[in-house]
Amino acid sequence: MDSLVAPYRREMLKEFGLVIGEATTDLVVGRPNSSLGFWLCDKLIEKSKDSSFFKDEPLVAFINNGGLRADLPKGSITVGDIYKVMPFDNRMVYLKLSLDRIPEMEAYLKEKGGEPIGGFRLVKGKLEFPDSLAQSKKYFWVVTSDFLANGGDNMFFFNNPLQRFDTNILFRDFIIEAVKKEKKIAFYPEERINW
Repeated sequence: MDSLVAPYRREMLKEFGLVIGEATTDLVVGRPNSSLGFWLCDKLIEKSKDSSFFKDEPLVAFINNGGLRADLPKGSITVGDIYKVMPFDNRMVYLKLSLDRIPEMEAYLKEKGGEPIGGFRLVKGKLEFPDSLAQSKKYFWVVTSDFLANGGDNMFFFNNPLQRFDTNILFRDFIIEAVKKEKKIAFYPEERINW
């Protein structure tokens, strides 16, 4: 049996050891502000805004620290490191939400002590968008994982969206591609969440 599995194990170990980029700063999971989570949220928005559909739409990212299982310390980043960060087969999902979901999201962030977000900030307990686009359209889009979009981690404010787009893009594959594209990742601590 070992002789049957050995070639696959060797190939897997070879792939996991492949260096795909470098972290020039420590990217950590934490609360209320997570440098790894914020970097990931920013990359989700950046990639989504490349699409003609989302280019002029109000778009934010909202994920959870529980889905990020490891830090990315300063130094080389391998495929195996990304599997440690994101061991789950979560897929990217887009949800269109009305503005009346904002108070629930604010309360959730306060209760949890913060989660990774992008595209808006929690300032003195209130979510603030960078411009008036969401206010003028009366809705906003959220990019998140299918687990959270289905109410995982008690994110019930994602239930019954105005619209939902499921993708076949695994979060893990997205992170691998983002690291390969950026090559050198530097994300310095910033305060996106405060009360």
